[in-house]
Amino acid sequence: MSNVKSSNLETILPYNLLAEKLVLGSILTLPEAILVVSEKLPIDAFYLKNHQIIYKALLILYAEGKTIDYINLITWIQDNGFLLKIGGAHVLLNLLNQINKVSNLEEYIALIYEKYLRRSLIKLGEEIIEAGYLTEIPLETIFTKIEQSFFLLSETKSTKHLISVEQGLQQILREIEEGLKIPQLPGLKTTFIEFDIITQGFQNSDLIIIAGRPSMGKTAFAFNLAKNIAQNHNTAVVFFSLEMTRQQLLYRLLASEVEITNTRLRASRIKETEWVKINNTIKDLSKLGLFIDDTPDLSVGRIKLKIKTVNSESSKQVGLIVIDYLQLLEGTDQNANRVQELSKITRALKKLARDLNLPIIVLSQLSRNVESRVNKRPILADLRESGCINFFFKKNFTKINETKNNSIFCWTGNVISKQRIFDVKFTGQKPIYKLETNLGRALLISSNHKILTNKGWKKIDQLVLNNFISAKLLICFKSLNNINQYSITWDKVIKISYYKLAPVYDLQISNYSNYLTNHLIIHNSIEQDADVVIMLYRDEYYNKETAEKNLIELIIAKHRNGPIGSTKLLFDPKFLRFFNI
Repeated sequence: MSNVKSSNLETILPYNLLAEKLVLGSILTLPEAILVVSEKLPIDAFYLKNHQIIYKALLILYAEGKTIDYINLITWIQDNGFLLKIGGAHVLLNLLNQINKVSNLEEYIALIYEKYLRRSLIKLGEEIIEAGYLTEIPLETIFTKIEQSFFLLSETKSTKHLISVEQGLQQILREIEEGLKIPQLPGLKTTFIEFDIITQGFQNSDLIIIAGRPSMGKTAFAFNLAKNIAQNHNTAVVFFSLEMTRQQLLYRLLASEVEITNTRLRASRIKETEWVKINNTIKDLSKLGLFIDDTPDLSVGRIKLKIKTVNSESSKQVGLIVIDYLQLLEGTDQNANRVQELSKITRALKKLARDLNLPIIVLSQLSRNVESRVNKRPILADLRESGCINFFFKKNFTKINETKNNSIFCWTGNVISKQRIFDVKFTGQKPIYKLETNLGRALLISSNHKILTNKGWKKIDQLVLNNFISAKLLICFKSLNNINQYSITWDKVIKISYYKLAPVYDLQISNYSNYLTNHLIIHNSIEQDADVVIMLYRDEYYNKETAEKNLIELIIAKHRNGPIGSTKLLFDPKFLRFFNI
């Protein structure tokens, strides 16, 4: 249906009545169809309110494991007081009588989704007009929000998610055959041999975090990676620098390549014999598909726009994005808690990596916990304060402020250790779920929070009822030397149900990334959306007498699709270069 304006100025937005009926009728006729429909259509994709109610009821029946049929559907609608709102029982009977072919379901879904996008576009246009009148909000903030909304709207949803095992394996076979013809790493090589062996190069759609304390060499290392990949692969690399200007980076690059100090170059103290080397180096570097953007206050939406611009204007397609650094990226909501905002940014970056099908490297600061330890070598938990992670804090204390500088018990993997709580931050409201166990334990926790299971840390939304044991239960007894010991048993999840929308807090603990509540071990950090986490460490920075001078350690602390480990490179602090040992 097209837009029609009535005399009372009420606007009928675009929608397809028949397609909505056919899709709902398909689910009632063939309940398995809800698997396809729920993946592609949100509730709002249905325009008519009665269709939204029916679709929501079908989703709830499916989520609760009940049979999807007319009896269960009308029972749920009646029990929840929606029968009159949908127009009566005859509306449901009418859906059952729709003449449709389930084989055409994808086409009907596409028709509904197209109208949904048009309605969303109209809504966005209204928001843009309204924002134009809000003179108290900076234009840059308005433009950022518009860009984010536009790109979310303009992204095309692929309908080719479902493939047969035969198709998938044939594709893998072709990739293996190509690899036999030309032996090479499956990802982008950095030219650092041991590092490439561990990571197998940077893979498409991966989000790679390079983290370190200040002055560890994050920017220099990332810029070396960008230059090496642009030099050794037929691809463009875009380096987004939110901290340093492009002039500073280019002076660094030239100084490194010609082996003349940055200070001499900037002061133009160049020997006559060095001019030839400078000019030849500039000619070589100019051939690289390396782009530098030093726009401050950059958002993920603007990054996507700039990448599309480079792809349309350059002869080489962008194959790698580097962002320096995470904590300087702008979010869409300037008034939101920064911890919560950074969490959204990392999710948006991972989504961008998948959408563009290329690796994204983003630099990140580490927490100051490193400085307080005897061993300064960073660990994965040191990413905790980067703000990319948050969790639901169960109120074991009467007041949140009372927890600061207090202690809480943590599990070290062998014993229980009392650790200091040094900060509690409110990170907003989130849906909270109630987890109940066979032994009568109960937890209120957010969906992406992790519980320790017999198969490792699992998010609440990854747990399977009555399938595996859910959490460690610690029982204290006295040993022969009168020291508390703890044995470990396992408890089983028997129910997970939605509880309510509730406050969420980030509880920061001095050493460990877990804590005990109601005898169950809960993770105090949700790993970032990163596929690979690389941490930089230079012992020379902390220990001037070290034997490992001019060495930098690359610690691969997380590797979703491969091994973790570490390797070392020679570091030239004078020209900020890195070499294989």
